[in-house]
Amino acid sequence: MDTISIGIQNLCTPCGCACKYCLLQSCKKDNGVDYFRGKKLAERFAEWGRINNASDLPFYNIGYCAEYPELYDNIRFNKSLGFQGASFLQCNGMMLRNKRETDELIKKLKMSGISMIDTTFFGNEQYHDFFSARIGDYSFMMQLVKSAVENGITCGPTLVITEESKSMLDDIYVAISRFIDSKSIHSFLPDYRGRGYLLENIRITGESYFELSDAIRSTINITRYKTEKDWLSDGKLPEFSKRALIIALREDNIHMLENMTCDEIVSYVEKLDDDFYNTIPSINELASLYGEKENTKLYRLRDMFWKWQKRFIEDHKVNIYDVTDERFCSTVRS
Repeated sequence: MDTISIGIQNLCTPCGCACKYCLLQSCKKDNGVDYFRGKKLAERFAEWGRINNASDLPFYNIGYCAEYPELYDNIRFNKSLGFQGASFLQCNGMMLRNKRETDELIKKLKMSGISMIDTTFFGNEQYHDFFSARIGDYSFMMQLVKSAVENGITCGPTLVITEESKSMLDDIYVAISRFIDSKSIHSFLPDYRGRGYLLENIRITGESYFELSDAIRSTINITRYKTEKDWLSDGKLPEFSKRALIIALREDNIHMLENMTCDEIVSYVEKLDDDFYNTIPSINELASLYGEKENTKLYRLRDMFWKWQKRFIEDHKVNIYDVTDERFCSTVRS
């Protein structure tokens, strides 16, 4: 199994939202450590990466949202690592602001080198605010779109497609297109991990996809998705051969990590991954156990893998460290 990337993750700032599908299972609380304490470990990994001639130096990712006082220090630090993501900022969950305050934020982000922001829309205003668990969130996301355009920052809004939201998407698309090029709007189906499994009942089907307007269909990379029926009809499913490591810094592990070398930390997280996937059957074995050959809901391959893994763990009462939970040291296989 090839390890292709390493990220240092510090979930040290609470998200202002509590979205129904949150991959990180945020509940408006933090799970991280002091920013600068975490940065010291990230700096150590950056030097380790240089010594080992890593093509991509480990980045220092802060969550649950970008509302933390050290934001601009983190942008500078990640830029010094050559991290391409340092010019992009996900703005979901940030503190609600009025127009003047939003403009000030966007201008300051631009001065720091941010050239693109992202906002997410779940449905119309009423549904969006319900979904994100915050009144006023829709208006703030729309204000961010306007302010970004007015101040010369690219905005790439994303739309979440579900059975509940599909009838609302055209109106949102039209509203956003008043301010930005519609080609900058993208859509996706929620992942299954985190709390994504809670949306299984409203995951769209292949039939639902073709009920979407041409405009909305143009925003989604449908080549990533197939119905479960079609995935299974293809015969043997491709096995994953690569993994990305996420080293999550938490109060319950930071002392241990600080007293390990970078090589030891990498080996530690790789072993967590190996132990998990040596316990859970392969994707094709899981397909034979849990594959639903008539299911027309749309998934990425990894979504089905996560879904079947969850079923296996529950059915067999498997007690094992879950490397798909990004609140902890975790991995993503591809």
